[in-house]
Amino acid sequence: MAYFLPDENDKVVVYQVIQFSPADPWRVVLDGELLGSFDKFEGQWRQLSGEDFSNQLFLGIVNFVDTQNFNDLPAALMARWNKQIQEVVSRSDQEYLIVCKAGIGFNSFEGIFSRFVSGLLKDEWLVSFRVFNHDFSQDFTLLAKPLVLEKNIVGWD
Repeated sequence: MAYFLPDENDKVVVYQVIQFSPADPWRVVLDGELLGSFDKFEGQWRQLSGEDFSNQLFLGIVNFVDTQNFNDLPAALMARWNKQIQEVVSRSDQEYLIVCKAGIGFNSFEGIFSRFVSGLLKDEWLVSFRVFNHDFSQDFTLLAKPLVLEKNIVGWD
């Protein structure tokens, strides 16, 4: 993703902020050069490598990452279906693995999950969910996109 920050001459500088997987730290790249990396530990952001970022750049980027909802979807899924879902594993911001609890109606859950998960999505891209029953003997894959409600537009003909 791109993070835009004006420099001291009011020229806009575009930083690339990259995370290859949820287990990896975030990397900051400018003009193809890695400037450094950072990650969140126990709710606190820390720079892990590179020369110290300015306070403005560091706070701007970490606040930007926080507002992008990268880690919110697993918690939202668990909260919505806490009686059915045992675990959600985020492989990226567009791919999730879900393991269901024992004793649920897996086929019924597939129908409910498929119908309503789009309402939890906030990003604009397709998200892939691979859902397994408790002992991995059944699974389904669902590609979902965010629910977009069309606005009622009243205009003059």
